[in-house]
Amino acid sequence: MAKMKKTEVKPFKEMLLALRARLRGDVSTLANAALSKSGGTGGGSSSVPSHIADLGSDTFEQDNTILLMNNEGETLQQIEHALERVEEGVYGSCTECSGKIPKMRLKAIPYTAFCVKCASEIESGQY
Repeated sequence: MAKMKKTEVKPFKEMLLALRARLRGDVSTLANAALSKSGGTGGGSSSVPSHIADLGSDTFEQDNTILLMNNEGETLQQIEHALERVEEGVYGSCTECSGKIPKMRLKAIPYTAFCVKCASEIESGQY
């Protein structure tokens, strides 16, 4: 297993740090939006919809916001794990087979822990 050189890893680390910062901001924004939709903040107007269809739309929006927060939270965890792999000197190696992850794949998904073959097998349920 060939390790990536520090100079090769540096741009990926910078990408991961930038992506983490952006997603942290997105999750905070989504959390604030979900909380404001749930009412309870008080104010001049009531947050209770006047029509049952409005209530359904509000619930749908809130559910989507929570789903997006969960997805971004999972991505943040994957980014943290990738940064740990950078620090351990194993970034760019598949955590399943220890093979090299192609740089094109890392450019597309810098937080991936798997080579294409292993990711494909995991998704198809072969692992």
